[in-house]
Amino acid sequence: MNQAQQIFVGSETGQLKRVFLHRPGRELQRITIDNKDDLLIDEIIWVGRARENHDAFARLLRDNGVEVLYFQDCLAEVVADLNVREALLDEALSLEAHDRNLSLALKKMVMEMSPEGVAEALVGGMTKKEASGALKNLPSLTLRAMDSDAFLFRPLPNLYFQRDPYFFVRNGVVLSSMRFLARQREPLYAKHIFQNHPLFSGVKVVFGTDPGDGYPNVIEGGDFMVLSQDCVAIGISQRSTSGTIQTIGCRLARELGIRRVLAVDIPKRRAYMHLDTVFTMVDRDAFTIYPGVHENMRIWELEYAENGDMARITESCSLMDSLKKNLGLEAVRLIETGGGDPVEASRDQWNDGTNTLAIAPGVVVTYESNVASNAALRENGITVHEISGSELGKGRGGPRCMSMPLMRAG
Repeated sequence: MNQAQQIFVGSETGQLKRVFLHRPGRELQRITIDNKDDLLIDEIIWVGRARENHDAFARLLRDNGVEVLYFQDCLAEVVADLNVREALLDEALSLEAHDRNLSLALKKMVMEMSPEGVAEALVGGMTKKEASGALKNLPSLTLRAMDSDAFLFRPLPNLYFQRDPYFFVRNGVVLSSMRFLARQREPLYAKHIFQNHPLFSGVKVVFGTDPGDGYPNVIEGGDFMVLSQDCVAIGISQRSTSGTIQTIGCRLARELGIRRVLAVDIPKRRAYMHLDTVFTMVDRDAFTIYPGVHENMRIWELEYAENGDMARITESCSLMDSLKKNLGLEAVRLIETGGGDPVEASRDQWNDGTNTLAIAPGVVVTYESNVASNAALRENGITVHEISGSELGKGRGGPRCMSMPLMRAG
């Protein structure tokens, strides 16, 4: 495979060839009753079982011809370059709000670690107690005011949801601007990977590096769907704003030639966190959807000129009509979560029954616990591969959330 073919995502359902995952690690062991809300995790996760769940997910993907790459491995590979490591540390430490003496001491300490040790510290976190030997007698008020278990580098327990901190479309990538502080370092690490790892040498960074691309102009990958090579959908949600969506649309038109965006307004609450928690594509003409949500959606069709200028904004009265028009389809199938039963749908929604990962047209990966939703998919001709999400789902995300396609065929 040549450089130009290493990264390309032109659909939601084309045969999946390569994917980015993050295997749960020490960062999940950092979660306690006291910090779980700040870290955006609802429950204490059994880390050993979560790893087993995740390994089974990766194995299923490989068995279906998908090359699995791991985010933390790529991070370790790029920080082996000390210039990259120094630049990344400067940016990461600026988000930790330490005093100058502590930041300089931490930087010196991490610069001397192995690449794997650096990646582990940046993802899994580091406490004052763990670094106490290297920081002994440091004149730092921040350090002295900390409890021994306080974090010098905060852990990233949401990183196994690889869909959110960045997203690929065609041969470009958007670096997300995360809504909450707990996740704002994730796209920072991704940026250094994409700018320095040879796998990504031909990728265009569409958003995330220009002044003004950060908070409060938020956008997250769970709200982004590549409907076709020419049209994308982006959710206006709790974590992605309308103004940022319009900026992204401009960049997509100018940099990648994608000139049509469907902006889909959904309820702004945690249960509907991203567009892909209520709506995902499972075949070229089929979507799974949480019952009733499309009746409360507002949809705008955004059309851009070649230079990125806005050409037209049209509000659509119907999700199905918008999909048919923009995908060139005569009919669209909407498959309701829970088979349309409101009780089953509500139960499955909490366990990400709508959050399916298509690995080929009409072939998806789901959590086995969503019995009614999986039955509804099969009744509609969709092939369903089930995985256990007994621990993974406690972070509030499903198979789509846990994966970022890097290469799809067709």
